[in-house]
Amino acid sequence: MPILSLTEAQRLIVSHIPILAAETIPLPEASNRIAAQAITAARAVPDFARSSMDGYAVNSRDLTAGAEPVTLRVTGEIAAGTTNLPKFSRKTAIAIMTGGALPPGANQVIPFECCQRKKDVVLVGSPPQPGAFIRARGTDLAAGQTIVRAGARIEAQHLPLLAESGLAQVPVISRPELAIICTGSELLNTADTPEAGQIIGGNRFLLAALIRNAGASPRDLGLVADDCDRIVTLLKEALHGPANAVITTGGMGPGNYDLLPQAFAKLGIRPVYNALAVRPGRSTMFGLYNGKPLFALPGPPPAVFLLFHELVLPALRAMRGQRRPLPPLVRATLTTPILLKKTGLLNLKGAVAKVHGKTLIVRPAGKNEPANAIIHLPPSRKHLLTGEDVSLHLCTPDLF
Repeated sequence: MPILSLTEAQRLIVSHIPILAAETIPLPEASNRIAAQAITAARAVPDFARSSMDGYAVNSRDLTAGAEPVTLRVTGEIAAGTTNLPKFSRKTAIAIMTGGALPPGANQVIPFECCQRKKDVVLVGSPPQPGAFIRARGTDLAAGQTIVRAGARIEAQHLPLLAESGLAQVPVISRPELAIICTGSELLNTADTPEAGQIIGGNRFLLAALIRNAGASPRDLGLVADDCDRIVTLLKEALHGPANAVITTGGMGPGNYDLLPQAFAKLGIRPVYNALAVRPGRSTMFGLYNGKPLFALPGPPPAVFLLFHELVLPALRAMRGQRRPLPPLVRATLTTPILLKKTGLLNLKGAVAKVHGKTLIVRPAGKNEPANAIIHLPPSRKHLLTGEDVSLHLCTPDLF
């Protein structure tokens, strides 16, 4: 089986991922979900002509263009939310508050500060301007107008429009669930006390958090020792369970106790690829079991972080029906030099990116420092200088 480039692997992964089924959920739960179809307004927003200022509703034909103010009799008041509107007639004005429904017959609002009120009459010096200070019906949305496109994320700002347009429920793609299996006889649970040669297994917590951040649900199946039969048993549980995909960590190297390839063969898992021309990532696999995707990642948490964003996240986006599941590469300027130990493969490096003025700048993340970007370092370069431009993927949507 040929060793693939990262780009080839990403495209292969996405091509094997089916979009999940749609479901209808209550509007309060819709933020950050993916629209299963175009969501359109059930009614116009606003659904009636309303005042955009505190003032007087008038008919512009009762006003003059000259300097002399017009005297109009005040016959009522309309507050926001008033449904029983006072009757409007010519040569009159009705006090109206912001958001109040415009009474039939009125076609203009004069702000209070442009008028002089004397008991039951008001002096108006404004010229006739039909439609002034009025939000007409459908100004924000026409009935049937698209609010969220199919495959787009429903943002918090969409919710008021969805609610005002009469939608109490919306169709979204089901939330993906990913099963997590971490292999290694050296791994312990957090309640255990490690002895020399043992460590607390942290990948399960890292993956669970990354999966949640991606809008999916994790199913942690726990730790499993380097025993092929036990690994096969746990893999069967994951592959026959409700999860939409499975992620394993560890057990993918050339060592005597790297048993994942043997377990995959026993189960008949069909590998789509089993090595990548990328560091880290040579010891990784993507396969299918009755159409269910399985990602086998290396054991070190930094590699898990990098490869989750490069390989698993595009699959999650494809499952959710997002229109562009592959993350775009952007350019940024290095603020520190980079010296690599090895060349010959695409190198991925966790990094910290930020906006400086109008420029995106980046540097390698320090030890134990959270990364918000992944630099793609070309296979032919061992030394990159401060001020050079590099390609990277952003790991956080709120960087800007």
